[in-house]
Amino acid sequence: LWDGDTLLESPDDISSHIYSFYKELFSAEPCGGVSLCADFWSLADQVSDAENAELTLPFSPEEVGRAVASMK
Repeated sequence: LWDGDTLLESPDDISSHIYSFYKELFSAEPCGGVSLCADFWSLADQVSDAENAELTLPFSPEEVGRAVASMK
């Protein structure tokens, strides 16, 4: 396996190269300097405090069970 100009021959080197490749591929890079203006969402498009409280509740065991069962 070639990594640029370097030939990787040992299983450890190849394994390390593959691990590093996928670790970098699936890592999230921080995005700086990106933001929405404070009034981007109109009040009609925002959730209320009550809706937000309901949306941020922990999942119940029943919800988790239904979600797992639907994956079969």
